[in-house]
Amino acid sequence: MAQAKAHHTKSLTKWSSDWDSAASAYEKAAQTFTHLGVDEKAKNAWLQASHAHEKAKNPFFAAKAIESLANYLKDKAAKNEEIAKEVSELYVRAARMYALDGKPERQSDALAKAARLAPAGDAASAAKLVLQGLDALEDNEKHHLTLDLYRSVVLLQVRGNLILDAITTLKREVKTFEKLQQPQGAAKAGLEIIVLCLAIGDWVLADREFKSMQGDFFGFAHSKEQSAAYGLISAIEERDEDALKDAIKDSALQFIIPEISRMAKKLTINLSNAPAGKKKLQSAGMTSNVAKPAQDDDDEDDLK
Repeated sequence: MAQAKAHHTKSLTKWSSDWDSAASAYEKAAQTFTHLGVDEKAKNAWLQASHAHEKAKNPFFAAKAIESLANYLKDKAAKNEEIAKEVSELYVRAARMYALDGKPERQSDALAKAARLAPAGDAASAAKLVLQGLDALEDNEKHHLTLDLYRSVVLLQVRGNLILDAITTLKREVKTFEKLQQPQGAAKAGLEIIVLCLAIGDWVLADREFKSMQGDFFGFAHSKEQSAAYGLISAIEERDEDALKDAIKDSALQFIIPEISRMAKKLTINLSNAPAGKKKLQSAGMTSNVAKPAQDDDDEDDLK
């Protein structure tokens, strides 16, 4: 540490600081203290290394030093909420530095690590961090790297009972599927939206979303997922328990996010705002020109 400090300390014979050499020396000290498990000294050395890299105008290595410190402290975070909060903040700090260096993938990864350290009951904060990572990737046209993150966000929101937020996220994901020309992924997202609407007891919302998907919603119209969604909505609309039992057995429901698939299996016809009694579809909000799609015999094979 003394050697590192000497590199950036000015004197009568040394008029400028050598921040690159200082950063290298601080990193060596940090690695030694990390290996020995000397927490405070390791922490101080990594922070000093990051600062030296910043002074040397190397934001990437400054970020890596902060992330190295976070990685070192991460194991201790599982048993201590204060440490977990500190480590999460370190990952966010590293993410900001990666952003300055134009490294959206590293930025997104650091934010995802921060999200995993959010308190168990704070799904909203965790989802917000992952969404920031999604923004970074999409702003840099790296749409192919976002799909796993979308799934993570939806899972966080569903498990945190943030169902309307999950629906919003799925709609956003559909636009990514469209950019990637993946209609099957978009169709699954559409079915997931309908299941979530019904799972919160809102038949009217499910009906409205279903109708909107017949227009510009990429990949959904005439898909097996559309057929499955139609079966759920119409069974609940007509208060037909047998039809609902058949609808939740649709093979398309086996290939969506498992948590949402399980929600589909728990649906009942007793939704608070579902139509009272049997009615024709067009009188309950379904447009009369939306016909139930034909069900292919090889549904399961096509979905693999």
